Amino acid sequence: MDSTYRDELEFALSLADASRHILRSHFGSDLPVEWKGDGTPVTRADKEVEEALRTRIAKTTPGYGVVGEEFGRESGFGDREWVIDPLDGTKAFIHGVPLFGTLIALLEKGEPVLGIIDLPVLGERVHATRGGGCFRGTNRCRVSGAAKIEDALLLDGSITTMERLGYGAAWAGLRQKARLHRGWGDCYGHFLVAVGAAEVMADPTVEIWDIAPLGVILPEAGGRFTSFQGRASIHDRSGISSNGSLHEIVLKDLGSVSGATTR
Repeated sequence: MDSTYRDELEFALSLADASRHILRSHFGSDLPVEWKGDGTPVTRADKEVEEALRTRIAKTTPGYGVVGEEFGRESGFGDREWVIDPLDGTKAFIHGVPLFGTLIALLEKGEPVLGIIDLPVLGERVHATRGGGCFRGTNRCRVSGAAKIEDALLLDGSITTMERLGYGAAWAGLRQKARLHRGWGDCYGHFLVAVGAAEVMADPTVEIWDIAPLGVILPEAGGRFTSFQGRASIHDRSGISSNGSLHEIVLKDLGSVSGATTR
């Protein structure tokens, strides 16, 4: 394994450990829920995780920038920046569904070089560094080898959102060809693609903290991550994770939808 980011990875894994402890302590409790202006929920757990991680980052990597879902961006003094989604899948969390997690990424000059998806209640985690491979715990992991859409498991966070943003008919066509479709969304869906349990996860509307780790996790697992328009960027506001073999098939249908919007 490439050791270029060994120290940063060790620190990032400690951040994921801290997040896991906090989220497990709150899961299943009756936390008050606030609703933000964009219609998404937030709880004390979201804020507590991000505050804890920001405190550790400021102490251990002073000068690095930080951007997080709950408290925005703090500029650093160099070309490195941490990106945090403290609780990706808050809707699942507040309904007692364990398919949520924490996303952590390190960017260099705006590009991801380290990424983690941690699923605290499931006790699962994938991490990757640029040039260092993708790991599920301590074991190297890779995407599936399925080469036909008819053999694929397709995932999305919400068919309703796909339809609202103009992708309904195209996505329905892909689902009808696929072996199986499920609505296992948020970071859990991308995790399943990275470990070879699913072939495609479609996210039509995202922010950078929702997808930053995927830009290194999927390529290091042998797959692909792009926007719906096919750009290999975490700065677009849509995302498709795939096993690579099926990526162009999905892009052909979703990326060419006339009039579709990612918001």
